[in-house]
Amino acid sequence: MGYAIGIPLMALLAILQSTVFGTFRLLDGAPDLVLIAVVSWGQTGRTREALVFALVGGLSMDLLSGAPFGLTALGLIAVAYLVSRLEGRFWEANFLLPLGIMVGAVVIHHATLLLAAAATGRPVDLDVALTRVFLPSAVLDVLLALPAVQLSLRACETLFPPKVKVG
Repeated sequence: MGYAIGIPLMALLAILQSTVFGTFRLLDGAPDLVLIAVVSWGQTGRTREALVFALVGGLSMDLLSGAPFGLTALGLIAVAYLVSRLEGRFWEANFLLPLGIMVGAVVIHHATLLLAAAATGRPVDLDVALTRVFLPSAVLDVLLALPAVQLSLRACETLFPPKVKVG
């Protein structure tokens, strides 16, 4: 059931990110809806689904952007894997922890994109990339992280209720 909802949702988020949310900018940074969704679902502890959602969301983003095909998917899969290793264990300990996890995810994702862009010969102005794109995007992603994690946890509880023993 999670795949039936999550896969189309990732494609929809990629479309929204490329069109509607591409106009909501803070300097040159915009919220990364697919990254937020992948990180939020990864924090529920459903590793396989988070990895599939990262692949589908990343490939959808690659189809809609000028980046080399598979680049965004690669970065999102790396983030999903690392976030999923926590398996929701630390989430209940502190409500601010998802914000820290999102900061780490944003750093890994953007570093992957910057390194890949440099490796493919694309010119990268590191000062502009960090100050006008990375930092504003990170701020927007972190602001959206807490409600996204709450929504993911509620969706996970609804889609996959705990098994109850009778008797």
